Amino acid sequence: MKYKGEIHEATHEPLISKKLFDRVQEIMREKGKPQKVKKHNFDFLGLMKCPCSAAITAEKKIKPSGKEYIYYRCTKKKGPCQEKHFLRGEELYPQIKSFLQKVSLSSYDTEMVLAKLEKEESRAKEQAKTTAQDLKTEFAVNEQKLEKLLDVYLAETITAEEYTSRKEKLVKQKVGLKEQIEDFEQKGLSWLEPAREFVLSLNQAAKLLESENKTEMTTFLKNIGSNCILQNRQLIFSSRKPYDLAAERSEAASKSLRFSKMWT
Repeated sequence: MKYKGEIHEATHEPLISKKLFDRVQEIMREKGKPQKVKKHNFDFLGLMKCPCSAAITAEKKIKPSGKEYIYYRCTKKKGPCQEKHFLRGEELYPQIKSFLQKVSLSSYDTEMVLAKLEKEESRAKEQAKTTAQDLKTEFAVNEQKLEKLLDVYLAETITAEEYTSRKEKLVKQKVGLKEQIEDFEQKGLSWLEPAREFVLSLNQAAKLLESENKTEMTTFLKNIGSNCILQNRQLIFSSRKPYDLAAERSEAASKSLRFSKMWT
């Protein structure tokens, strides 16, 4: 505490800790600073880049008629850029929706696919159980052969060279079986959950088209895309696997993804 201009160590029990007091003071100082105010919050910023690798920015312009338009263009912050075109927001949005359409799955089809996956899971579990048991049985037989081989060797029925050669083959088989069992137990059904998540994400794309939530559209496309270029007023979007396959099949069919196209 401070008394008559001099700091003294307080002897009474503090109401709050010094750490908490310092933290509160820091927050109050931060709140006292002038906050930066964004003029506009444009949709889809951060999603696209120019072919020159610079980011795409947006600006609002008002026509003499008073009507407002949003234009997307290169920031020109990576040096010389050959891209001279501006793209209006009302021309960009249909292109965004088109890409979402290619990787969308209706709620009806989603339920069908999930039901099929559930049946596949039951069948796969039974098959996995049988396969695992077969591998373990084969492993036990291999161990018995090693024990018998040792008995034969100790009985001096075979030479040391024969014993070493046979043992080497059996040990290699044993190691291979052990690896198969461990790999199967760890990865046997590991594909099912990612498959469910993929199907649900396709349904999410369909729901985004219905809700028209542009912020969530941007996040979704960032998650499934590896590259998004705005060139000559066209959006060039590259999907990551397995969304690229979904988009290719949808584009070939020129319609929304359907159950039969996705899983045949």
